[in-house]
Amino acid sequence: MKIIAWNYRGLRNSATVHGLLNAQKEDPDILFLSKTKMDRVRIQGFRWKLGLTNMMSKGCYGKCGGLAIFWRSGIDLHVWQISRMHIDAEVKEADGFVWRLTGFYEVSATKKKVLLWKAMCTLNAMRRCPWLCVGDFNEVLVEGEKEGGPKRKHIYMDSFKEAPKDCDLNDLGFEGDPFTWRNNSHTSEHYIRERLDRVLAYGERIARFPLYRVINGEPRHSDHRPIIMDTNSLVRRGNQGETACVLF
Repeated sequence: MKIIAWNYRGLRNSATVHGLLNAQKEDPDILFLSKTKMDRVRIQGFRWKLGLTNMMSKGCYGKCGGLAIFWRSGIDLHVWQISRMHIDAEVKEADGFVWRLTGFYEVSATKKKVLLWKAMCTLNAMRRCPWLCVGDFNEVLVEGEKEGGPKRKHIYMDSFKEAPKDCDLNDLGFEGDPFTWRNNSHTSEHYIRERLDRVLAYGERIARFPLYRVINGEPRHSDHRPIIMDTNSLVRRGNQGETACVLF
């Protein structure tokens, strides 16, 4: 199964729509979009353009935000909860195995970031099965995940670290460019890159998905790279050549 999470910076012009449709070459089974900047009615038509005919969404407020999750026909996905910051769902595999998928989007306002971390802990309290979290968390975990611009305040990085730690969520790493977001500056003095988008997972090491990859894809017309989670791809190996199992 292939899952893509992407902060797409709006779907209001032909360039961004074209870039999104080109992303269909990745052939996702589930697509989580944040910052759609569209209401629920207008985004309905993308089901057919994307070839992912099942959809749930949270409309934008004004010209900001907006979330949507699309999934392919035949995927047994049930959405349990939607807010401005997340879409929480469960996926049932053909053999009856059930796991949880939550797509997150954190607003850029620093003082509001804590709301997402609180929401993560609240969702964790309702945990019923292995859990996969994807999306734009709008914060870095360590200083090395940011290049250029002023340094991140440790108080916010430390708060972000605590939420996944309290929820037993582990960063699954990535392949590709280490920075998932960039600003629009064309000068080296003001150019900033950060790793804001990631995949976190909870669960026992049960070797359910030993063949997986997390790839930071091409940004196309967004300032964020899509995060591509493939649960059945090339074997990922540790330092000693052993197969590393996904934590969910």
